[in-house]
Amino acid sequence: MIGKKMPLLALGLLVICTQCDPLVNAAAGPDLEDHMQATAASVTAATSDQEKYVEALVDCINDYDNDEPGGLLVEKMIPSIDQVVNRKNELAEAERLATEKAERIATKKAQVSQRIQVRAKALADARAKAQAEKEAAERALEMDATGSWYAGVRLMSTEPYEISRGHLTRSNGTVRYNGHRETWYSTKESVGQATAVRIPGKHIAKDGTIRDAEGYICVAASQKYMRVYSTLMTSLGPAKVYDTGCSYGTIDVYTCW
Repeated sequence: MIGKKMPLLALGLLVICTQCDPLVNAAAGPDLEDHMQATAASVTAATSDQEKYVEALVDCINDYDNDEPGGLLVEKMIPSIDQVVNRKNELAEAERLATEKAERIATKKAQVSQRIQVRAKALADARAKAQAEKEAAERALEMDATGSWYAGVRLMSTEPYEISRGHLTRSNGTVRYNGHRETWYSTKESVGQATAVRIPGKHIAKDGTIRDAEGYICVAASQKYMRVYSTLMTSLGPAKVYDTGCSYGTIDVYTCW
């Protein structure tokens, strides 16, 4: 677009110089502008090269009038045409830089968009995985549940209870919880082995505690503190007393640790 405007800009400069210089007007005559306008289209179509265009323009002026004022007119035109050419080069360079900048921005946007898509997919996959794991855990708990409740806690057959963070462990062998002292006693038994008392459905849960068919953790306590078959909440979960022989205020948890 800039290249097509160049001949017209140069012609405009020529007309301005012609109109502003009395000597040029007197020598060139009123027909110079019409003559230049008539030949502009053919000169523009003939070449798009700047130097060739200037040469063609000069030849056109010389053909029209070879007197000194015509020569003066050519001399006046050359600096103006040089300015137009330089301006065209500046605009072309600016356009090139703008194009390169636009390409860099487009590339950067594409890279950012791709990273966002990858991140969004990874996040969606992680959420889907977490949801699937949650649903699987809920199904496992549902299948493991015995159908009974104690103190708002659903009794589980094998899954650990989440009651207390500082619960009784193998290494943390004595804790205070809910007004009593807890210790643990390892029966070192496999499932089905007889104990001192009869425990219906006795089995080993995932946390290593011994439980009955309902999901209660089996414990021992002093008869003066709690009677046999009494239920209570321990740091490991709901429990039922199945044995005696402990000191007053102590709950001995059956485990296979």
